[in-house]
Amino acid sequence: MKHVMMFLVMVVAGYFAFQQFKPKPLPPPPPPPPAILLEPAPVISEEEQSKIIKSANDQDPLVRWESILFLDKMKAPAAYQVMFEKLHKDMDQDLRLKICNLLADRKGPEISQNLVWVTKDNDPDLRVAALKALEKIGDYATASAITDNLRDPDERVRLQALKTLNTLQDKKAAEILMEQKRQEDLRRQAEEAARRR
Repeated sequence: MKHVMMFLVMVVAGYFAFQQFKPKPLPPPPPPPPAILLEPAPVISEEEQSKIIKSANDQDPLVRWESILFLDKMKAPAAYQVMFEKLHKDMDQDLRLKICNLLADRKGPEISQNLVWVTKDNDPDLRVAALKALEKIGDYATASAITDNLRDPDERVRLQALKTLNTLQDKKAAEILMEQKRQEDLRRQAEEAARRR
């Protein structure tokens, strides 16, 4: 009986010793970082946005410009409407030039149409800015409207119209070349797959 007791004591002591020296389990992984929103939430409410839209009609052109920039950054639904209205009707040429430059980084048929409209403006600087914006956007649908500027009385406008048309042509040729290369790669891959069978 002594041996059995001794054996049990040894088993219990061995168990506790094993528990003491056994490797500790790895801690659970840290929780994932919080999800990052793809679009930042607006810093102001819709009611406050209406105040910004009203400030787009301020007497000071710098205030009008800052309000347009803010609406654009917020991706407010009224941003383009305000921009287009100022692009067509604002009396400050610098503001209209800034809007042309801002729209050059955007895409869409409505943007291209409004810029084409500006290519018919009385101010040659605005016509040049609109043509540069259309060149940067690269919308082929505007090519025929751009050719109307080849008869412009201002030499700078005619020159920019030609530059814009050249850029559109180069872009179209590059796209065709890329598509031909892609088709050739697909044909080659199909031939190799057929040979392996």
